[in-house]
Amino acid sequence: MPALPLFPLGGVLLPGARLPLQLFEPRYLVLAQRLAAAPPDERQFGVVLIRQGHEVGDGAVRDLHAVGCEARVDAMALADTGSGTVVQLVARGARRFRLDGVDEAADTPFTTAEVTWLDEPDATADAEGAALTARVLAAHERYLRTIGASADPVEAAPRDVAYRVVERMVLDPVDRQRVLEGADAATRLRTVLTLLSRETAIVGRFGALPTPPDPGGAALN
Repeated sequence: MPALPLFPLGGVLLPGARLPLQLFEPRYLVLAQRLAAAPPDERQFGVVLIRQGHEVGDGAVRDLHAVGCEARVDAMALADTGSGTVVQLVARGARRFRLDGVDEAADTPFTTAEVTWLDEPDATADAEGAALTARVLAAHERYLRTIGASADPVEAAPRDVAYRVVERMVLDPVDRQRVLEGADAATRLRTVLTLLSRETAIVGRFGALPTPPDPGGAALN
C-alpha cells in the first residue's frame, strides 16, 4: 500500500489545479526538506480536506475526509524572515487517492498516510458524455451571466471539465469535495450541474453575489 506525506487543509485541491503554500511549522519544514532532497518527479504529497479541526498547530486536525488529491511540486523557495524560516511552495493537483489510514511506522513529524490511488476511467465519447459536457458548459455560462461575470472558455479534457468549472465558482469546500469524490467524469458533471443550478437560483432569487475566489492566494500550514 503506497505511503504518502499528508498535508491537511481547510480547502480542496482538485486535479490540475494550482496550489500555493507557505510552510513555517517545524514539522512541515521537515517535509519541505525531504521534498527538496527527492528527485523532481518524486516531490509529491497528499492534500486532504479537514472535516473537523483546523490547519495550524499540533493536534489541530481531528477528522479528515476520505478522498484527497496528490500535489506535485512545481517550485520551492526558502526565505528567512524576522520570525523564522518560511518555505514558499507551488504545487499542482494530480492523482486522486483514498485515505486508508496512518502509517504509524513512518516515524515522521508530519502525518504519513497509507493510500490507495483511485482509478480515473476515460471519459467516454458517447452521446451521454457529450451531452452532459455541453449542459455543464451552458449552465456555467448562465451562472456567469447571472453574477455579472465573464471568463475565458473552459478548455479541458472531458474528464476534467467538471474540475475546471468548479475552480471558477464560489463554493463551500464541502461542495468541492463532492466533486473530487465523483467516481467518474459523468458523476462529476452531474454534481456540477446540480451545483450550478443551485447557485444560479440563489443569486437570481436573492440577488446575493458571491465573492470571487483568489486563485493565487497562499494557504498557510
